[in-house]
Amino acid sequence: MMTPLPIHFFDYTCDRCGAPVCERVQLMNLALNYEEELFCLDCLAAEQDMSPEALADFAKSYVYSRDCFKNPWMKFDATPCPKRTDGLCFCQDTAS
Repeated sequence: MMTPLPIHFFDYTCDRCGAPVCERVQLMNLALNYEEELFCLDCLAAEQDMSPEALADFAKSYVYSRDCFKNPWMKFDATPCPKRTDGLCFCQDTAS
């Protein structure tokens, strides 16, 4: 049984499925030009016809190339993400 995710880590919810969304996934949404709706990584990946892991790698490469996205990305501490224990957090930096 999957344990419920702590609400305090996630500031947003997906407009499609209601799943929790962290600030890094919000930045991925913006980097992919989703400004009107906010999607969780699974729904965002489905929009792009990609796996969540592949979409995260694709979005991160763009985020890292643009200071306007990279600066807030680096300020957000994703290490306490509760999805890490299940291997479902693809927002970690390579050094994490």
